[in-house]
Amino acid sequence: MSHENATPDTQPWNDPKAVPFLQVKNVTKKFGTFTAVSDVSLDVYKGEIFCLLGGSGCGKSTLLRMLSGFEDVTSGQIIIDGQDQAGVAPYARQTNMMFQSYALFPHMTVEKNIAYGLKRDGLPRDEVAVRVSEMISLVQLDKFANRKPHQLSGGQQQRVALARSLVKKPKLLMLDEPLGALDKKLREETQFELMEIQENLGVTFVVVTHDQEEAMTLSSRIGVMTDGQIVQTGTPHEIYEYPANRFVADFIGSVNIFEGRIVEDEVDYVVVQSRETNTDIFVAHGVSGTVGQKVAIAVRPEKMTISKDPLPDMRNVIKGTIAEVAYMGNRSVYQVQLESGKRVRVAHPNRTRRGAHTLTWEDEVYVGWAGQAGVVVSQ
Repeated sequence: MSHENATPDTQPWNDPKAVPFLQVKNVTKKFGTFTAVSDVSLDVYKGEIFCLLGGSGCGKSTLLRMLSGFEDVTSGQIIIDGQDQAGVAPYARQTNMMFQSYALFPHMTVEKNIAYGLKRDGLPRDEVAVRVSEMISLVQLDKFANRKPHQLSGGQQQRVALARSLVKKPKLLMLDEPLGALDKKLREETQFELMEIQENLGVTFVVVTHDQEEAMTLSSRIGVMTDGQIVQTGTPHEIYEYPANRFVADFIGSVNIFEGRIVEDEVDYVVVQSRETNTDIFVAHGVSGTVGQKVAIAVRPEKMTISKDPLPDMRNVIKGTIAEVAYMGNRSVYQVQLESGKRVRVAHPNRTRRGAHTLTWEDEVYVGWAGQAGVVVSQ
């Protein structure tokens, strides 16, 4: 089941009666005079894969370390499954953490790496054997149980680390850049494996990543972080289609942003005058603004149409010259230079091997988009 296609019954964040499994309440973390995490509040529900997404130094890993108990909060409260975690040591929490480096023991086999935590906890040998065997099967490493880490691929090492983190049956598993060491193709394959394993076990995941595609693929919801704060929380669809502000629009995927001023402000639409386009831009939704207010309009490249011919059916049309062309296989991306000097990115799908879309450098073109394609975002 895709997280994004979940039914309302499987979206507890939309149910006012649902009790969050993880509650972060006004948490701040300071290192001397530096504030790494600033007044963050967050609810995560049982069975979610929740991604904390942001660039380097935004505070996401620090927040993860506070959840796991490796860092103390300066102020605020962390509650897991109804229990306040203040003063609770990492080993006493019903949580586990999978590190980016995997931290496998090089001298131990796959089987012994996975069993290590259970043996330290003093579990009976028979129970250890059963749980390790189940976990090895779950991550599909039955043929590699007696190999050591250096005899495994990066993807196999990642699965050993995951199995070792899950074999102790934590209620909450935190993953710090779990796929960062894998190449692109393997990372994409492993994302789906990770989702399948999580669904089979029902463990709540909190994943830290800087990779937007990874967050969009894995998560039930995303919290976008910058400067120690979560600036928007939502499903991948909400974050991508309805960014709360300019930072989120710019950070998630590729986007064209047009500066302008509101010249018409109605309940169900606004018109924005922009020097960058030398024309008015129609946006088919209302905003909480006023005439004359400065705003920014975000339009995704794939929501734009490009043509050598006029686009009479398009609500918004601008003219320019193709400055750059990038062939990406499944699509081509065009950079179109406008008269104002601004460049616009347009993505066009390559549906046929040798399509009629024969646009190239220096072509004069029209770029158009529907009123529903643009979103007015705050600065």
